[in-house]
Amino acid sequence: MASNFIEKAVYTIAEAFQNCLKRFPVTVCFVFALTGHLIYLCASDGKVPDDKLFYTISYYFSVGTLLSLTLHLWSEEIKRKAAKAVTHLTGHLLLLADTFFLYTLSPEQSWTEIIIAHAAAILALGLSVFFLSFFREKNDVPSWNFALSSLGSFVTANVMGSIMSGGICLLLFSLHQLFNLDIKPKGYGYILILCNVLLAMMLFLGLLPKGEAKHDRKPLVRSFLNTAAHYLFLPLTGAYLLVLYVYAAKILISWELPDGWVSWLVTALMTGCIAIEFSIYPTRMALSGRWDERIARWLPVLVLPLLVLMSVGIVRRLNDYGITVNRLYLATFNAWCYAVCIGLFVTRARRINWIPISFAATFLLTSALPVNFASITRRTLRHDIEQLTAQVDKDKLPFSNRQYEEWLNTLPRETATDVNDKLAYMRHTFGRESIRDIVAEDVYFYDKVETASERSHLLVCSFDETKPMEIPEGYTRFIGDSQDTFFFSAEECRTGTLAVPLNRWIENSEDSISIDIKTLEEWDKKEESGNIPPPRINSKSGNHVFYITYFCYDPKQGSGPSLRLSGYLFMK
Repeated sequence: MASNFIEKAVYTIAEAFQNCLKRFPVTVCFVFALTGHLIYLCASDGKVPDDKLFYTISYYFSVGTLLSLTLHLWSEEIKRKAAKAVTHLTGHLLLLADTFFLYTLSPEQSWTEIIIAHAAAILALGLSVFFLSFFREKNDVPSWNFALSSLGSFVTANVMGSIMSGGICLLLFSLHQLFNLDIKPKGYGYILILCNVLLAMMLFLGLLPKGEAKHDRKPLVRSFLNTAAHYLFLPLTGAYLLVLYVYAAKILISWELPDGWVSWLVTALMTGCIAIEFSIYPTRMALSGRWDERIARWLPVLVLPLLVLMSVGIVRRLNDYGITVNRLYLATFNAWCYAVCIGLFVTRARRINWIPISFAATFLLTSALPVNFASITRRTLRHDIEQLTAQVDKDKLPFSNRQYEEWLNTLPRETATDVNDKLAYMRHTFGRESIRDIVAEDVYFYDKVETASERSHLLVCSFDETKPMEIPEGYTRFIGDSQDTFFFSAEECRTGTLAVPLNRWIENSEDSISIDIKTLEEWDKKEESGNIPPPRINSKSGNHVFYITYFCYDPKQGSGPSLRLSGYLFMK
């Protein structure tokens, strides 16, 4: 019996590899190339001569594997060889052009739009594996069966790859323990790559259904997903419906706007509704049970009114806080949910593949075109900010840190908070390049906007980190981006000198640096001119040197005078 099992396992593995080479020759080439690429990374200890080139090649091999797989699966449905060849060639040329485009991009350029667009394209490409080959089918049962079988094969292949890698690694470790053989860590890395990437992918490709099994039109009468939908998903979805309808009644009675958190609940409810539709679909096609048909058609109708809560919450957020990339996508998702619920009711849920396909298409259209949600958000925020800076003398732009604070203080508090939040959002989302002509690179965006009288006592200065810093002779180590806030008593401040301990950055250190308050005042005055190189401060013991890149001294803080410091700490 054991020998039969081993023979069957060996036969299955051999057959899987043969299927790979026959069905997916281009995909196999990409898998081997990706494996070799990762082995090179492991052999070089992660040190590559050109990081940008390495990541670009990683992207090309990974996406190329997915692209070639979906093209091979689609080609099995096409009889004309010319059409197959042209489609394959066009797809791979587009991928090569995209890879070259990514490599030529500047690191300083905003990657937000590019990352979102590529995420949308990869999602569409991944979903096409399950749906593209079944465009001629009369219903969605064959694609449902193929998707379920493919996911099962993927899990099986990865489990087998993990078992093999774990077993071989354990064997090598045993050789080290028992025979004192020197097994380098790279050896374990090679095994993990070969088993969890090469072996797992080859098994997965080989186990994918083909021929009649690929177009299995026989729906599953009973399945685990169908049982889970009835006894797990439906009760949970019912609980969400109950909570949201009670909440809707509450806000109608009290006549108040819904909380922003309701969007997450409605999103979870919509996800549960779609999961139920997919889970009961094969059984509905096989048995046409009245109960399942009612669930499939009327559950979306129950969800539909609750989408209004989500819409009101989104409109409220847009009116209160303005436009962002996430809010535009959330509004689009809300509109897509309306379309799904109405579509399922009108079509009686006879087809369901259009749900993920329409999601991917919507995501792609709003992300990958030249005019997309990210570019719309950037232009809108830029326009709002430029309207406020239009009256500023152009010679003062970009603002230094002090000039920016003074300009904010000339604006109404609500306006100042709004423009500060927009600039901070653009800096975080689109990078410094998007606001470089408005504010200097060292401008610090506060969490809240204070009035001039509230902030007039602060001593603040941001030093120009682009200026060269001399490495102290004899110092071999440094701690980059050292920053912390230090509090002092009134008595300590009366001496005019602040002793800053270094034990915040160096454990058990008794050393410290001393900073005169008058020196801070001088730096604060010079900050308006900008381009001040980071000053050097020697420690008390002479074993440390600190270069200051930013400070904020507040002598009137409620908990006592405070000093916020950032910089580079050099050690011998």
